Amino acid sequence: MGPASVAALPVKTGKVLVARPESTTFPNIAGPSALSEAAVGARPAMPAETTLATAETSFFENEERLRLAEAGGHIGTWEWNPSQNRQVISDELGRIFGVEPSDPELAPIWAARVWPEDWTKVQSLMQQGSQSGQMEFEYRYLHPEFGLRWLYCKGCRFENPRRMFGIVQDVTARKAAEEASQRLAALVESSDDAIVSKDLNGIVTSWNPAAERMFGFTAREMIGRSITTIIPPELRDDETRILSTIARGERIEHFDTVRMKKSGETIDVSLTVSPLKDETGRIVGAAKIARDITQRKKEERSLRMAERLAAVGRLAATVAHEINNPLEAVTNLVYLARTRSTSQEVLDFLGTAEDELARVGHLIRQTLGFYRETNGARRVRPSDLVNSVVAIFANRARNRRIDIVSEFHDDPWVNAIPGEIRQVLANLVSNSIDAISGPGRITIRVSSSRHWKGNCEPGARITVADSGSGIPPEAFRNIFEPFFTTKRDVGTGLGLWVCRSIVETHKGTIRGRTRSKPGQSWTVFSLFLPENLEEVAENEAGRPNGWLLKTA
Repeated sequence: MGPASVAALPVKTGKVLVARPESTTFPNIAGPSALSEAAVGARPAMPAETTLATAETSFFENEERLRLAEAGGHIGTWEWNPSQNRQVISDELGRIFGVEPSDPELAPIWAARVWPEDWTKVQSLMQQGSQSGQMEFEYRYLHPEFGLRWLYCKGCRFENPRRMFGIVQDVTARKAAEEASQRLAALVESSDDAIVSKDLNGIVTSWNPAAERMFGFTAREMIGRSITTIIPPELRDDETRILSTIARGERIEHFDTVRMKKSGETIDVSLTVSPLKDETGRIVGAAKIARDITQRKKEERSLRMAERLAAVGRLAATVAHEINNPLEAVTNLVYLARTRSTSQEVLDFLGTAEDELARVGHLIRQTLGFYRETNGARRVRPSDLVNSVVAIFANRARNRRIDIVSEFHDDPWVNAIPGEIRQVLANLVSNSIDAISGPGRITIRVSSSRHWKGNCEPGARITVADSGSGIPPEAFRNIFEPFFTTKRDVGTGLGLWVCRSIVETHKGTIRGRTRSKPGQSWTVFSLFLPENLEEVAENEAGRPNGWLLKTA
């Protein structure tokens, strides 16, 4: 509608179109064109006055119905005659425009309130519509009471070539909903959290880009599939409980659980799940937001581990302090026994006991923090370290019908702290003995090798293999973690963690492989020590030292 044209649609009765002021009469409302014999059959003719009264009553009823329809749908009607610059609007359209339908300044008032940025478009489309006989557009309008509104206008030429009729509807609510939907869609698309919707059967109905990145499945792969696709089998009962909660109209917030990627890798997630309702308020599905908290969980575990290790350290320091005094007394007694014994066999046993007491003393000094053998590295033969450990465990292994076999393919010199490497080997051999329930075999092999990363530094490789029951893969991947143990009654979970720490201090690596299939079980640990500790330390400066686990 232009600055000089706003119109209202008149009521149509038969073929007569009327734009009716209150005093209008209807002389042509019931002529032959409206009521024919074919239409009324053989009914007797009615007086003209009766026919006119009936037609007027019908007209008023139709007009009232139209007003009710306009008010209920917030739709106003208009008539516009561009050639005569004449416009008529309905009462409902007057309310939509915030004007009186009879106001002679109706057109300029309306034009002044059209949003300035939209006026050129409205003017152009109305001009085109007056020529083509069709118009349809949306524009913004500044209502004097309700502020900025969105209006939808549609009109067409109807019978009379000079007049157009149409409607105007306030679509502000629809526009607001569309804009909110667009903002929500933009948020969903740009979110770093996975946002997924599903029906009450758990079938995925939407899958945003973050979900694609987090789980590895594309939207095309997941929409139409069950959400249990990303739930580990052992946790699928959780989904049943989630759907039951949603069906009751309840919300689930910050539910920490585990989900599975397309690759099979599991990740820690925090879920927030809300019911989805249709326009009638009926619950039809659920919207789920998943946040990857894997890193946070790792940090929490690391913090708890640090706290536990600190507590263990304080306890160990206390125990070590109490042990130190009697240990010194035992050491002195062994020394006195050696000076007074004449039997070579007894002297050998006492020498071994003295070496072990020295090792225990070293551990105590480390624990108390009074001494650290950082400058104690020297050139040693791995075979000497292996033989000393085998001697200690020989009787224990023999009593359990376990053979310990040493194989020295090569025996290269390495720079190492002997007491610490003996501690590593003793832990591995002790674990092997515990893993063999009946007759079995432990093989310790020494050979020349090279560092598997970096500059391939030469060194020695020591492997400890046993014919024990093996370790299940799900447990084996955690064996180097502190406090993790497969020994329910006697294990502390610190032995292999300490071993790894010692090996990494020596710039070496420790790797493991295992198989737990009955009748074909075994476990092997491979320890690499560089030939020149100082040279390796220099070459590996700033490079993380690793360890590798493999399961068969």
